[in-house]
Amino acid sequence: MTVFEVVDETRRHAELRDRIREILHTVAPHAADTTGLPLPAQVRYRLLTPKAWREETRLNTQHILARDIADLDLTPPEIKATRAVIKVAGVGPTLVWPLVLGSTQRAADGQRETIITPKALRHAGLLADDPALHQMVAHELVHHLQAEARSGAVWKTFFPGKRDLGNIPRESFTLVLEGHATWADRQVTRHLFGTPADHRLARKSWRYQLHRSIPGIHHLGPDPEAYERGAALIERLMESHGTHGINRIWKDASLLPTTKEIADPDAWGHRLNQDHGPHTVPTVS
Repeated sequence: MTVFEVVDETRRHAELRDRIREILHTVAPHAADTTGLPLPAQVRYRLLTPKAWREETRLNTQHILARDIADLDLTPPEIKATRAVIKVAGVGPTLVWPLVLGSTQRAADGQRETIITPKALRHAGLLADDPALHQMVAHELVHHLQAEARSGAVWKTFFPGKRDLGNIPRESFTLVLEGHATWADRQVTRHLFGTPADHRLARKSWRYQLHRSIPGIHHLGPDPEAYERGAALIERLMESHGTHGINRIWKDASLLPTTKEIADPDAWGHRLNQDHGPHTVPTVS
């Protein structure tokens, strides 16, 4: 049985905390049935102030680098250069926080968690749109299911080549992870409300619209186009192959789509359903 922990670290949103916990209990069985993935033993959601959310987001990049340093044979220049990149990228959370409905990542204690700032939900209109709130909770929960299915396999790294992920297109990770979660959250909310929820239709604040209009903001935060492309890719695969094929990728990242397979989902589906041994990503994509 899954334990759902929702913590209000703002100390101002007890009602939202309780509502998210209720929603988790509602959407969890549907998310598991829809994806064919088991629920983890524990799921944690944290409600944070924007300042705390930005700090946790920055710390997460430090944790990713620390894991790379521990796991990989990195040179001092590689580490120094990566730290410089992280420092420059530190401005990102300040610009994108009103646009991020939730972010699921590994915490300092090693547990997977979803961090949310209620102010971002207000700016995005979700506090006045209950189906959209269900959609967000379900979407992030699917990320917990994905991570559980990967059984500790590392996909987030500053050195993909050193983790045998170098031949996989960068966009493949986003398209599959976010597309799969988007496809699933629509299936879950369709089951609950009769039609898929769409948080994009919720009324946005002026601040949300201001941040969304920043040139190149999709490079720093959520990219709606990538989510839609990914959802269409996953839906096409599900229609023809079901959950079995897509769920093989969580154990074998080499099964992520190549650039050509992103444009040709049927070719990707054919490769996913081939029954053979260890896989290698085609070097020509």
